[in-house]
Parts: sequence; structure tokens; C-alpha cells
Amino acid sequence: MYKLPFAIIRLPKCSKYFLIENDKNGSNLYKFNSFNNSKQYILSYHNLIELHKPEFKNLNFSLSKSEEVKILNKNDYITLVNKTIDYIKNSNALKIVISRNLWLSRSNINPINSFLALCDANPNSFCHLSVWNNDEIWIGSTPEILGYYDNSIFKTMALAGTLPNKNSYHWSEKEIYEQKLVSDYIYQILNIYCDNISILGPETYGLNHIKHLVTHFSSQIKNDKSIYELINALHPTPAVCGLPLNLSKKFIDENEGYDRDFYAGFIGLEDISFKKYFVNLRCGKLFSNGALLFVGGGITAQSNPEKEWYETEMKSKIIVECLK
Repeated sequence: MYKLPFAIIRLPKCSKYFLIENDKNGSNLYKFNSFNNSKQYILSYHNLIELHKPEFKNLNFSLSKSEEVKILNKNDYITLVNKTIDYIKNSNALKIVISRNLWLSRSNINPINSFLALCDANPNSFCHLSVWNNDEIWIGSTPEILGYYDNSIFKTMALAGTLPNKNSYHWSEKEIYEQKLVSDYIYQILNIYCDNISILGPETYGLNHIKHLVTHFSSQIKNDKSIYELINALHPTPAVCGLPLNLSKKFIDENEGYDRDFYAGFIGLEDISFKKYFVNLRCGKLFSNGALLFVGGGITAQSNPEKEWYETEMKSKIIVECLK
């Protein structure tokens, strides 16, 4: 059995796979941060080790069996979305991101083959297989960059609004408004921590069978600020929580009914020469008897509950169709 913990990653728009082996003397870090900041796993490593497909067979490890988990069914999710819409209309909330978990029963999941399939299907996303212990084996393919820091330049994005990736589907007022909320918020944060902010978008960002609206930001961190301060200020963004942040977070804690764990948290890759952070979306935990997946969507006063359910179903397919 391969020594745990370790991780395999594939960076966006990159054809190479890298292994991260734990070494307590390593100067670089691979960070796994939970949504509510209560939990963090860290791998210290010396270098990213390039992996070729024939070498994947050496990474053997066992999966544990999942205990029974409470899952939100369609009726319960739609009821929660209706409650969220009513709350938004009668409070100061503008947007609240409501998520759900789902269980996919499988007795023969191969984590390595699933990771490779996820990479092939999502070339523009950050893909990872993060094996912390036999009970916490996370797999994911996220399109959302929380932050890139390289040569004093900081880049981030506002990613919100989802539709099927077909020309017949056009952005409605709801998706445009939802994306603008996220963009405006990120710009406000960048104004505090950064200078020379440039903005590109919003534009359509096609990913497999779904598409998003995205706005790209590029800036320089002020001399008296740090990358860590900025990342902590950005997380969680309204793309995974809502606006106002504290109001949305409180509603989520009191109504969502389950622990998001590392879903909608962030993953950090901190090297000597660069720092990259990704929001942990389109992800799940792998077990010997199936996979526990996590999906969500932004709710506004204009939301249609049935469409919101359909959006989560579309997002879940990104992982479901790649489990091998």
C-alpha cells in the first residue's frame, strides 16, 4: 500500500500530472481548507513530482466503507430553496448559496481511473485526488480560481451563473445579477488589498456540458498587505456563500442541515516561486461502497426552485460521469 497522505493534481490547461508526497522537511505546502475554516489538512513537500500514466498503478491504497449519511431529496431541496427565496425577499440578503449532498452507490470505484477521467473531461479545471486517510479521500474538478500570486501579480475571478452549455440557452437577468453581485464584492475586497486593478468580462466560460459567467481580475498586492490576508478576506466569496456574507453564512448554518466539510473550502498550492488557490467545487469523498458528492447554486429573489434543482443535477454529472 502507498504511504498516506498524498495528492495527485492536474493544473488547468496543463497536460501533466503531479504527485505530492508528504515530507515534513519540505518547504512547499499543499493546503486543504474547509468551508467554515474549522479544519485544515497540510502536506509539506519538496517538489512536484511529474507522474506518467504507467506509474499510477503504483499508487495503491484502500477505501473505507461509508456510514449511512442523511441525503437531501428533491422535495426537501426545493422546500429549502423556497424558504431561502422568502428569506431573501424579507431580509437584507441579496443572494444565498444553497448546497446539498448526494450519495452514489458503487461497489467498484477506482480512484485513479476516476481522477484520470475527470482530467480528460475537464481540461480547463484544477483536478485533484487528495488522499488524507482511508476515511477522507477527496476527488474534484473545480473551474474556480480563488487566487494566483506570481511575480507580485495577483489574479482572481468572479464565477457565477450556470446554464447548459448550448447556444439555445441565453443568460437571463437572474444569472447576470447573480454574477454582478460576486464581481462587485471581489472588486471591493481587491480595492482594500491591491493597486492597479484591471478587469476583463463578464464573459461566457464554457465547461464540458455547462457554462458560467466569469469576470477576471488582475492586480498588485499593496506593500503593507500579504497574500494570506487577501485569501482569507476573499474566502468564502459570494459565489459559494452569499451576500451579505455574515447573514448568508448564518442562514446556511441554520438551514442547510449538513456539514459542508471541505466542499466550497479552498485548496492551496504554495511553492517558492508561486501560490495558487482554488475553490473546492465539483467534488466528493470516495468510499468502498460509493461516493458522497456535493453540489450547490446561488439563490436570489428571482430564482426558480425547479431550475435550481436542475442546476445541481447538471453539476453533479461532472463527477458522476467520470467515476470508474
